[in-house]
Amino acid sequence: MAIKKIGTRWKIDFRIGEKRYRYTANTKIECIQYRDKQITNKNRARPDNDNRQLDEIISTWYEARGIELADNERTLKNLNRFCTALDNPVAKQVTAKEWHRFKKMKRDEGMGDKTLNNIPGYVNAVFNFLSKNGIIGYSNPLQSVEKIRIHEKELIYLTSDEIQLLFQDIQQKCVNPHVYMITKICLSTGARWGEIESRKDHHFKDNQVCLTYTKSKKNRVIPLDPELFQEVKQHIQDKGEFTNSQEAFRRALLRSGIRTVRGQASHVLRHTFASHFMMNGGNIRVLQTILGHSDIKMTMKYAKFSKDHLTDAVRLNPLNKMDTSWTPKEKQELSDN
Repeated sequence: MAIKKIGTRWKIDFRIGEKRYRYTANTKIECIQYRDKQITNKNRARPDNDNRQLDEIISTWYEARGIELADNERTLKNLNRFCTALDNPVAKQVTAKEWHRFKKMKRDEGMGDKTLNNIPGYVNAVFNFLSKNGIIGYSNPLQSVEKIRIHEKELIYLTSDEIQLLFQDIQQKCVNPHVYMITKICLSTGARWGEIESRKDHHFKDNQVCLTYTKSKKNRVIPLDPELFQEVKQHIQDKGEFTNSQEAFRRALLRSGIRTVRGQASHVLRHTFASHFMMNGGNIRVLQTILGHSDIKMTMKYAKFSKDHLTDAVRLNPLNKMDTSWTPKEKQELSDN
């Protein structure tokens, strides 16, 4: 699908199956609405007559909605994997039973529960979108499927001593010239490794770093200590803009002997920033803004590092007002006297 501006007007050119559609309008949104209307008209069917197979339903969703997602290729790959595992059934005949069969098969192959939880989310998105837009005439057949309950991962953060140990290894043994600087910025801002690694010189200005194309799709601006800001600008001037350095960081972390949780690697720097932020008296709402979390629930996992978090457990427990320095025998003797 292509939408282009030609002069003062917009033109859309796309295909649905074998048929090609072209349309010109005054605005881009009119082109998108025309495309959605054609998809709806082509794919509208009564539930009892709709015998389209799952792969066709997935393809229709992808053309109408999926292609617009940031991770569209990965999402489509997972949907097709699910479709193939079910032997591409008629879409309206998919049931929760098929999902549980797929879940067992993938568990036997070693797929983790966290990854498995993502798949019904993708399938639900397909059926919900197509049903809402009248492309299918039946409701989501997997709407009753519940996510697998999984244990929360241990949240590891670096102590001040571990940070020094990591810095020492990077400075002494890292060949990549950018690892140390990216590590410092991540620890100072709570930004993800990829968010900093992709920054160019113009993203650093006025003692701030501007983060764009983030996971949440919202831009963030985070202040830097003036001394660190000057250090970053000098680094870029002397050694050039950042390049792919994440693997070099992983090796440094491994060499340092610091304990981490599988799958966190460079993300431990983000956890470290957030944990120390709360331990030093930071506000959870401010932390949410800095980290770019859309939901405060994502940030609340760091609340336990606040000095005041759950201190009422000490203040309000039943032993707090009692004199427990006497043993039962001593109390009896005291009573007898």
